[in-house]
Amino acid sequence: MNQAEDKKRQNIENYFRNIEQCLRDTAKQLKDGQIPHDKWEELKVYADKLPNIIVDEIGQDKANEISRLLKITASKQPDHSSIPEIEAAAGKFKGLVVIISTGHKPLDIKQSQRQKILLPIPLSPSRRNFISTGVGTSVGLTTGWLVGQNVNLSPINWKMVSFLKENAQKFILYKAPQMICDRVREMTQGGFNIEIDKNDNQKIDTQDILKNVSNGNIQCGYSGIYYNDERYKVLFFGCAIPFGLTPQEQTAWLLYKKNPDDVLTFIQQIYSTKLNLNVIPFPAAATGGQMGGWFNREVNTVTDFKGIKMRIPGLGGEVLQKYFEVTLDKELPGGAIPIDQIADELKQDNINAAEWVGPYDDFQLGLHNVAKYYYYPGWWEPSTTFDILVNRNAWEKLPKEYQRIFQTACLETYTKLLAEYDTKNSEKLQELRRLEKIGKIRLVRFSNEILQVAQKKTDELLTLYSSNATFKEVYDEWSSFKIKIRDWSNLNKI
Repeated sequence: MNQAEDKKRQNIENYFRNIEQCLRDTAKQLKDGQIPHDKWEELKVYADKLPNIIVDEIGQDKANEISRLLKITASKQPDHSSIPEIEAAAGKFKGLVVIISTGHKPLDIKQSQRQKILLPIPLSPSRRNFISTGVGTSVGLTTGWLVGQNVNLSPINWKMVSFLKENAQKFILYKAPQMICDRVREMTQGGFNIEIDKNDNQKIDTQDILKNVSNGNIQCGYSGIYYNDERYKVLFFGCAIPFGLTPQEQTAWLLYKKNPDDVLTFIQQIYSTKLNLNVIPFPAAATGGQMGGWFNREVNTVTDFKGIKMRIPGLGGEVLQKYFEVTLDKELPGGAIPIDQIADELKQDNINAAEWVGPYDDFQLGLHNVAKYYYYPGWWEPSTTFDILVNRNAWEKLPKEYQRIFQTACLETYTKLLAEYDTKNSEKLQELRRLEKIGKIRLVRFSNEILQVAQKKTDELLTLYSSNATFKEVYDEWSSFKIKIRDWSNLNKI
């Protein structure tokens, strides 16, 4: 047994000597101006095999955690500025080797006390504890540096709710939360797990997501901010503004920082500094340009809108309500119409028009089967954005590495969904043209009169809300940004 324990100890010593040498070689290559691709790949192998080497000393869970953290570290290439820390880590591994190698002293047992048949001498509890503590502490400290300060070796578990219920599974927008959860879990090797709480999805109203995240009842929630009440209209500048920015311009606006050194974007800062919300929003989905909705009657002039009952949210709905004499679905008995009931309400003539997103998602609802006139462009939502709202306290407790991974997953999902909408909408447009040829539907552009009046009334509405100082401040910043970026966009039109 002693021989077996000595062999195990030697294996651990050699393993950490190899890691130490790998780190020292990495530092040397960086000093020589080389990129240590080979050594960092070598570190990945050590990280992968590490649990089998030290599992008996520190337990399976901690061994797996340390392995996972080393894998995360090895996934990023170091640069010249990392040399001092890499050399320090190498020194810690060297110290670990010394601890292990000197932790055993042969038991001093007199010959006279031995039995005639030599029995194996078990490893003393104190020696075993000494080695286990040395391995656990030293490796923990070292990997703590490797992945960032204040690393919690225990997996981090968050809960998320979504504004889209199970009845929306067919839509592209629905996929964003699960894509982010899967990506974060994958990139953190299971260290950061976000679960979509399907029960709370059903219980928490869309307007309550912002409140529940801010209060810390849930760590994060997926929502469109324009589903919230009057108090939060200023946040619509991060979601959808009629006659606003193109999708490309909107992306630039969402990432815009008034001061380049700011940690948060301009939009993110509004939540806490202007509205006292304990929330940080991260763009996670975008529909791109939308359509103007399905109508069961023609609307050639502004007066044709009078008396129409329509399903439409946000500022676009307000423009139609205040200036076009349209009745919104939220004013009707029963309130806002659930997504999966829009087609039935149109078919039964309980409403006369409805907008959802664009060709692909609208087809999933079957709107093309219950209304004939499909209008464009969707002037009220030219580039709609949906966010993952994160509780600020929960965010600040995350290791920096996990924060970067979360941000990356959100931005990646945002980009993928925007691309998917553009692709699938373009495909469905061809089917729409086919249906138009056989007389089943009509694709109709809003008249110039309607668009001109709608834009004028949108400006009046935004000016009206600018009586609020916070709204005016953000509106002015957004307007200035729009003028400059639109000048650039127009310059590059071919």
